[in-house]
Amino acid sequence: MTKSALSPPSLNLIQSPIPWLRAFWKFSRPHTIAGTSLSVLGLFGIAWAARHPLGLSPGTFHVWQGVSSLWLTWLACICTNIYIVGLNQIEDVAVDRLNKPYLPIASGEFSAPQARMLVGIACSGAILLAVVSQSLYLVATVWFSLAIGTAYSLPPLQLKRFPLLGSGCKLLVRGAVVNLGIFLHASSQLGLMPHIPGRIWVLALVVLVFSSAIALLKKLRDGASKSMDSLSIAKVFKLVWWLLTICYSGLIIAARFIPAINAEFLMVTHGLALGYFWYLSRQVQLDSNNTDATGLSCKDYYQFIWKLFFIEYLIFPTACLLH
Repeated sequence: MTKSALSPPSLNLIQSPIPWLRAFWKFSRPHTIAGTSLSVLGLFGIAWAARHPLGLSPGTFHVWQGVSSLWLTWLACICTNIYIVGLNQIEDVAVDRLNKPYLPIASGEFSAPQARMLVGIACSGAILLAVVSQSLYLVATVWFSLAIGTAYSLPPLQLKRFPLLGSGCKLLVRGAVVNLGIFLHASSQLGLMPHIPGRIWVLALVVLVFSSAIALLKKLRDGASKSMDSLSIAKVFKLVWWLLTICYSGLIIAARFIPAINAEFLMVTHGLALGYFWYLSRQVQLDSNNTDATGLSCKDYYQFIWKLFFIEYLIFPTACLLH
């Protein structure tokens, strides 16, 4: 029996719009969409706080200018995001059929030609929207992100084959390209002199630490399901614990030295986050063979760290707006 006979027919947008949209939502990798959306919103919020301090009315024109620029930037970044994650799924389909069979290419909801078409549309849309914005900063951010995403997934480089280089690609995009590029773009769109203030460097460093922790936890999560030895799991877990503890503690100590930010708000929120992080870390069940229902699984803990990462893009702009 042929492979096509065993596989269900691919979804068609016209014939099955709701199932197709559900599959497309999975294809776009919702957690990355959430991260991209919050980062764009947060970075615009920080730039807005610098342009319109609390208590000063920005005026209708400036509000409209900010909202329209935010909307265009968000669409360009979402298209970039879909291109990167979609390309990765196309290249990883054989592995995903074993490890992530719910993804639309692996499950047969999307055919390979459909996926390639979606990735092509996303890439074209990202470039077009960046050009329409007439912002060199957004064009550069989109181009760098697309180039790194391509080098990560596609031959001949296919950097994801090498753990260190693959992780470096993710850290570079999340930590530097997005934070620095989008903030410079937002500043220029809101009439500010484009430069990188200290609070953005701090945010970029925090994102870099969280991205490293997430990369390590992904290894821990996958390793736990593949009978990774308990000693290795414990070492990875401890490294993540120390990384985030030092990150939070450093932020609390440095808060008063970061210009144009509400130090008290930053200290209190990160103190609460650190306490909750410590509490949940004690609940993690590192032994995947233990059936104790009260423990937190590695997968749940991994998702929890993602949420802490997302929250940073709410805490930082709020601290700037409250300054």
